[in-house]
Amino acid sequence: MKDITIAAIYLAAGQSQRMGADKRALPWGDGTLGAAGLKAALRSCLAPVIVVIPPSDTLAWLPDALLGHDKCRLVRCAACHRGLAHSLACGLRRAMEERADAAAVLLADQPFVTSDTINALAGLYRRHRPDYAAFSFSGVPMPPVIFGSPMFPALLALDGDAGGRTLFRDPHWHGLLYEGDASTGIDIDTKDDYERATIYREEKEGRPHGRR
Repeated sequence: MKDITIAAIYLAAGQSQRMGADKRALPWGDGTLGAAGLKAALRSCLAPVIVVIPPSDTLAWLPDALLGHDKCRLVRCAACHRGLAHSLACGLRRAMEERADAAAVLLADQPFVTSDTINALAGLYRRHRPDYAAFSFSGVPMPPVIFGSPMFPALLALDGDAGGRTLFRDPHWHGLLYEGDASTGIDIDTKDDYERATIYREEKEGRPHGRR
């Protein structure tokens, strides 16, 4: 059986309203918060990696090494201000142009997602070919999620801030869950989220908080 192509849709077009600043550009390790998850996607088995950004994005958060990566595709989404569903649709249409058989949705504010997690999720999807395969913690599905092409029309029909997880409740779709560590699902929306995540990362690295 022909191996299937799984594109990555890296959603980086949010307004960062709860943060009060562009959270993608916040310091994270030796780079930026927005670059952390993108590095994982580019190092994974997914290809291409479609990065959805606002139309006027200066790309200050995106290192040249990632921007110039041969798997990286930038998509400027004019409708991103209308909500998550519209950013997702921009990325999904590009994935369809690339003839992807499935699309993995990743969020730019989830810096603890690793290439190993992405590859494990992709392996689960390739072995069983469900409608979707989602990362989960304690049975709760969350991004990253891989959606098969049969679900593309339903995803394109979403509106506003509705994300693909709204389809998990529809019994028409059959999904599988990949259970993982709670830290993988951490997303960063507020300054408090960022502070807690930074402390957690530095503790994992064996560094006292505040030491650079």
